Amino acid sequence: MNQDEPKKTGPYHHGNLREALIVSAVNLLESEGEAALTLRRIAQKTGVSQAAPYSHFRSKNDLLTAVCVAGTQWFSASMRQAAAGREGTDYLAGLASGYIRFAREHPALFQLMNKRDVFDAVDEQGKAILLEGIDLLSRGLAAAPLAHFGTRDNQLDLPLAWGQVYGLTNLVLEGRIQPQDYGFQDLEAFIQAMVNRFLQHVPQEQDSLGS
Repeated sequence: MNQDEPKKTGPYHHGNLREALIVSAVNLLESEGEAALTLRRIAQKTGVSQAAPYSHFRSKNDLLTAVCVAGTQWFSASMRQAAAGREGTDYLAGLASGYIRFAREHPALFQLMNKRDVFDAVDEQGKAILLEGIDLLSRGLAAAPLAHFGTRDNQLDLPLAWGQVYGLTNLVLEGRIQPQDYGFQDLEAFIQAMVNRFLQHVPQEQDSLGS
């Protein structure tokens, strides 16, 4: 788990109540599903009065919006961490691996983030956070275009790459793709191989073995 991601917490004692409520909401979402998310349950989980959440969130919808923004921060951090120290198509492979890893570790949060349109409900800072993941991918593609598609026009690189990683993520989450069916015992190795095949990227260690 990335150090910036939500952690299980005990009763709230002091500090940032808003953050504590969001973490409690994420933990409840992951353990019991979206239907369990009420301001009353979240107050109980956080160890505060039933009225306390209303000092930060006017409604459940406000809370879910804040959860999606926070989740996007953790999601982007997972992508950055997996791609750190890499370059070119290897950097893109790292971003994709971080993307899928986050979804596997936080499936309910990932699904909530992708089914709720919160962009119009947040301020400019929130909008920047919501766009960070796609900006990371866009900048990576600018540095390493998908030249193997045989076109000089790279404007479709972003939707192509985004669609590939999003589709693979959901197939993995739904259990419709099993690595063992394709000769892989390890899911991480399977994901990396899939991403590398899409990018037509040969990792350096493999390239050196073949030279």
